[in-house]
Amino acid sequence: MKSKSIIYVLILLLSSNVFSRVTLIHNVKGNTINHGTRTSFSAIAFENNKILAIGDSKTLIKNYANSLLIDGKGKAILPGLHDAHAHIMGFSRLQNQVDLAGVKSLEESLKKIKFYAETHPQQEWILGRGWNQVLWNGKKFPTKQDLDKLGIDRPIWLRRVDGHAGWANSIAMQLAGTTSIEKEVEGGEIILDKYGVQTGIFVDNAMDLIQKEIPQESAFDTIDTMLNGLKYLASLGLTSIDDAGIEYQTYNAYKLLAKNKLMPIRINAMVASWDKNLDKMLKKPIHDKNGFLQVHAIKYIFDGALGSRGAAMLKPYSDRSDSTGLIVQSEDFIKKTAFANAKNGWQTAIHSIGDAANHMALTIMADKRAETKTNRNRDEHAQVISRDDIHLFKDNNIIASMQPTHATSDKNMAEDRIGKERLKGAYAWQTLLKNGVVIASGSDFPVELPNPFFGLHAAVTRQDRNNQPKGGWIPSEKMTLEQALASFTISGAFANRREKELGSLEAGKLADFILVDQDIFAINPQDIWKTRVLQTWVNGEKIYEKRPLHN
Repeated sequence: MKSKSIIYVLILLLSSNVFSRVTLIHNVKGNTINHGTRTSFSAIAFENNKILAIGDSKTLIKNYANSLLIDGKGKAILPGLHDAHAHIMGFSRLQNQVDLAGVKSLEESLKKIKFYAETHPQQEWILGRGWNQVLWNGKKFPTKQDLDKLGIDRPIWLRRVDGHAGWANSIAMQLAGTTSIEKEVEGGEIILDKYGVQTGIFVDNAMDLIQKEIPQESAFDTIDTMLNGLKYLASLGLTSIDDAGIEYQTYNAYKLLAKNKLMPIRINAMVASWDKNLDKMLKKPIHDKNGFLQVHAIKYIFDGALGSRGAAMLKPYSDRSDSTGLIVQSEDFIKKTAFANAKNGWQTAIHSIGDAANHMALTIMADKRAETKTNRNRDEHAQVISRDDIHLFKDNNIIASMQPTHATSDKNMAEDRIGKERLKGAYAWQTLLKNGVVIASGSDFPVELPNPFFGLHAAVTRQDRNNQPKGGWIPSEKMTLEQALASFTISGAFANRREKELGSLEAGKLADFILVDQDIFAINPQDIWKTRVLQTWVNGEKIYEKRPLHN
């Protein structure tokens, strides 16, 4: 009995990390934004999941003499990067669908669709995303006839790059029974040709007419797809992501992964206010005791996107005088739901692209009834803002959750849509920062690519990855590199109410950091996007390492 007791005690001691050892990574070029200023260091020490210290290598090696030493070989360390607005399941599913992102012509898009259909004969529906008619000659929406000519005898449904319009073939439309529906759809639009015939393009709420016919994937497939996506995102240096609008099946998948400690990175999930099971998700906010999942925000959608002219504008579009865009969810619904749940700590996060949508969103979040104990409500995108409304952010502690690569993607289209005058309040990062606004940056993937270094590059240069335009698009709105890094780290943590434990590298915080191949503070800013992640560490554990190249 005595020997069994000793064995039992030893097992308990081993499982309780009594014999844990300090890990010290030295010989690095480290940078972090701590308390508003950049701090540089050459070594970091951590034990279990907490940082013990950052500093110079000699001092830390002396202070932690018995530590496990890892030579960083002169590479750079940054805090784990935080994407403050993304769509994980949309991105993860796209890895097995038709990806039309960046395709420069209708003809090339059709070739990719045809190839996918031929190589995936088992797929009941041909699904995909990413087309952008603004990149094509003529900049016109495609049509159902374009898809029908491919001779594919299955329904086809392809969402636009921004996710706010979809392109269907005739088979999909027949299955959905849309051909007898009039143009008017509340919060949406069915695009008609000059003869009044449906073209196969459905905008915002009209997309539901097609999407309701798509078979739902199994719960197992959701979990498998999600986990593969999360692992890939970790390889890009993302250690925290705000998933902006999850539906009930995704909600349950996250809970199951968190319960079984299978989540590789940290997720702050916003529940989808349009989901029929919203009440079930709102029973109680989730704060996973292991720190990998929290659910305490509600995502709303006021309007559509600029590219599909669904963004709600105060005045008509400069290139379409009969339209001011669309209201996707009503102001009354958002007010009622936001006010009813704020007292229980639910954060309000409102998708707002156009200046009319932003005005309504800011007005709702400025209302005392929308306040929570921490009062960190969020304007998701904050893309085109009336300059008269900018003060509402600072006055009411509203976070601007913005996506730098949207500016560099939209630069060839934005002025056509809204004109020069309204551009003065669009993608206005430096204006907001100078007015004391917290900007939490993200990518909105799969609308944009998920690589956070693309976002850092866009924030600092206001250029695309071909370094165009020269000097940057509206260069007065550039961020400094310090501001940009803060927006992808500590400001994201602040927006998540976790700035005391995440977002910077300092003693007492969780050991989430990345090792990269170049010091972004020592290179030409135009090369930031080329940065490659070598290692990703979360909770003091290395969860990704880039495989070395072999000759």
